Parts: sequence; structure tokens; C-alpha cells
Amino acid sequence: MIEINLPILSQCYVRRMEWYPAVKNPLSPTQRIRGIAEILDQFELIMLDSYGVLCRGTTPIDGAIEVMAEIRRMGKAFCVVSNDTMTNQAVAADRYAARGFDFSSNEVVTSLDITESWLKTLDGKESWAYVAPTVHPSDELLAGMTNLNGLNGVVPAGIDSILFLAGSTWNAEMQANLVESARGRQFNLAVGNPDMGAPNVVDGRIHIYATPGYFADNLVMETGQQAKPQLFGKPGGTIFNYVAERHGITDPSKVLMVGDTLYTDILGGNAMGFKTLLLECGVYRGTDVDAVIAEAGIIPDFIAPHL
Repeated sequence: MIEINLPILSQCYVRRMEWYPAVKNPLSPTQRIRGIAEILDQFELIMLDSYGVLCRGTTPIDGAIEVMAEIRRMGKAFCVVSNDTMTNQAVAADRYAARGFDFSSNEVVTSLDITESWLKTLDGKESWAYVAPTVHPSDELLAGMTNLNGLNGVVPAGIDSILFLAGSTWNAEMQANLVESARGRQFNLAVGNPDMGAPNVVDGRIHIYATPGYFADNLVMETGQQAKPQLFGKPGGTIFNYVAERHGITDPSKVLMVGDTLYTDILGGNAMGFKTLLLECGVYRGTDVDAVIAEAGIIPDFIAPHL
């Protein structure tokens, strides 16, 4: 795994703003609240990011299990909307049960679900390579494509398209080999998980580990790729539209998107016309969130210390 810091994370997102929806900030000033319970009555559907909102890695964030149980008791519709590309709806319930949450498979949508829908329609898979562990939940749909992890990152001849799917076993040597083997070549690009990094706790400290969006950004920066990547996760609108349509939402202002990252959760939610709640317990924990917001120019409707 490749560890990065918050300044590098922000630089990567800023560098790739042309990949994302246009910034569309709220007209009203941001409100600071103590937690989501203060505003639940305003919304028909709650969408929540997973990492940094509900859990860090496989460990639930303090209080998140209890808040989700209260949301259920209140009869509020909710859906976890995650850029996780190691979990799909087939295994979602079991994965979250192991973390202490009682979600059904229908209450979780991941960018892997969206990616798998695309893979089912993809022709010419022999010209595609992908970044993901050599054993992956989507192996049946990935059949015919070249796994770059198994080649230590080297892109073979005959490949003209790359899918950045999951980064859990990708390392710095693989990334360097990817870049070197891609020099002088142009590729079509797709990104299952557009996150540049994800927070986790190691030895009591928040660490940010690079994720597929970072690998794609680095490839583009180092080799001058011209293609605009196709994004299957946040902040792209496909995953948000999928959830909103499934819940029959006709008024986007009745949807609340809860997240910990300005450039994915908040930017994407604002662009959809949703209300947005930024939590300080995730990737920005221990930082001056107001300064981060001012620098990014991406403004949430609400800020809370935790769920």
C-alpha cells in the first residue's frame, strides 16, 4: 500500500477537477450541528459514505452503530453509498454485519455494483487491463481482461484500456512499473473507485492510503494521458442517480448526502442538488475544516464533528 498525507490528497483532487462535476455550492451559509439527529426530519432519504463516516477500515467509528439504529427506528430511508470496490451487494450485508451494522444488501450500494453493471456490457475485454487483487469478487466479469497486479504493474503490448478497480494489494513498485510501461502510449481509462485516498487508523493515528483515483492521477501526470476517465463512483452522478431512482426521489433537496471528503461526497452531493453534511471524524480529523473548505471552494450545507 502507498501512504500519502492530506496535502498530497488535496493536490491530487485539485489537479483532476476536470474529471468531476462542476462545483455547485449552497446558497445559504453552512450550519454547524452536533449530529445528524438535529436535521433528520428535513429529509426523505439519507445517503452515507462508509469509510470515515461509519467506520475506519473494519472498525466502526464511536457512536455510528447507535446513530444508524436510531435512523432505522425513526423509519427514515437510508443507503450507504460507498466507493468500495471490494464489496458488492451480494456480500454487503455480511461485510457490514462483521462491523456491527444491521444493513440489508438493499441498503448498501457501492461503486463496485456500478462497475459490474458496466462490465456486463463491455465488449473487447481482451484489450483491457485492470488494477485489482488477483482474487477479486468480480473475477467472473473480469474474465478475459489482463490483471496488472499479477504482472507486477507492467502493461503488456496489445492493451489499450485500463480499469483502476481496487488498490488493496497495489504498491509503489507496481505503480512505477505501470508508469514506465505506459510511457509513449495512450489508454482509455476507467476508475471504479475515484477516491484519491482513504483514511484508516494504525496505532491510534489516522493514516491515508492511496486508492485507485490516485493511481490513475499519477499515471496521467507522469505519462500525459489525454483521455478523460470514466468514473463509476462518487463524485460522478451515476451512483447517486441509481440510489435516488431506486427510492423514487423526485425532489433532490429532500436527500442528505453525509460524507467526510469534500471532493467526492460533498462535491458530488451538491452537484446532484442534494443537501450535504460534512463530518470532521474522517479524513479531515484533527485539521482546521473551515480552512480546508476555504481552500477547496467546496461548501457543505452542514458540518458536524461526527454522525
